[in-house]
Amino acid sequence: MTISTRLRRVYALFFLAFLCALPLPAGAQEAGAQDAGQADLLPAPRASYTAETLVTYAGDSLEMKTLHRGSWERQEFTVDELIQVTILRPDRNRAYMMFLQSGQLFEMPYAEAALLPPIGELRTFEVRKLAEEEIEGETVGHFQAIRRPTGEGAEEREPVVLDLWVTADGIVMKAEGEILVDGFRETLQIERRNIRRQTLDPDLFEPSITLPQ
Repeated sequence: MTISTRLRRVYALFFLAFLCALPLPAGAQEAGAQDAGQADLLPAPRASYTAETLVTYAGDSLEMKTLHRGSWERQEFTVDELIQVTILRPDRNRAYMMFLQSGQLFEMPYAEAALLPPIGELRTFEVRKLAEEEIEGETVGHFQAIRRPTGEGAEEREPVVLDLWVTADGIVMKAEGEILVDGFRETLQIERRNIRRQTLDPDLFEPSITLPQ
């Protein structure tokens, strides 16, 4: 697997964590409310915070620093000795990937960068709340997001299930299960530690490298 492919797949994980904390669109809310009740929907991401994040994906682990401000997110991590900063700006439908040593900046559509379904497809997910728990001193809801197969032969394929532990203000403290990457199932674990809610400078969520003309 090339460095580029590895980075894109790693990036997909963090984008997923953000998507999983989004409130479902109106149609999906109505469907979910029939089974679980309106109060059991996933909380919207509202917190401004920093955290240490550990991701285990397809057997490989990666540690990173997470910064989150409303719907904006910044991830800082090292892959193959390259320091990468990824900025997610859903308000612009853009994602920015910066390689600090080389001074390179890549810009791409929000969903395309993540290799994950767009919001429209997420409306088909089933979300239910299983329990209230405590993680790292935080009270969290334990949710389960289920993506059921569609199309020909769907009845013969198992659904993709992801368990999420989310705070009331939308911080995904933990995630375990499977995701689809390029049509293949991959196992995923996300754990966040040392959550510090604080006001963050908006400039942290802007690319600090200029795009080439």
